[in-house]
Amino acid sequence: MEVRVNPEYCKGCRLCVIVCPHRVIEEGTELSEKGYIPPIVSHPEKCANWKRTDKRKAVCEMCILTCPDHALEWDEKAGTKAEAVEE
Repeated sequence: MEVRVNPEYCKGCRLCVIVCPHRVIEEGTELSEKGYIPPIVSHPEKCANWKRTDKRKAVCEMCILTCPDHALEWDEKAGTKAEAVEE
């Protein structure tokens, strides 16, 4: 499971970059179509939810809960290359 940034909703506030305890999300460098600079998911493998397969079992979600524009979401198919954690 991997967090994704939707550049259509992101206004570049950087709150997700600030609150991520594992530094999974970093400041971006490219402008979106709306003129904002959305962050990038640079180290998805560092995320506490990387090996999980179900978003209902997510552990952290600080970035998603903090985003005022709902620009972050889970991609449940990403990160499943690694061994899945079942709890």
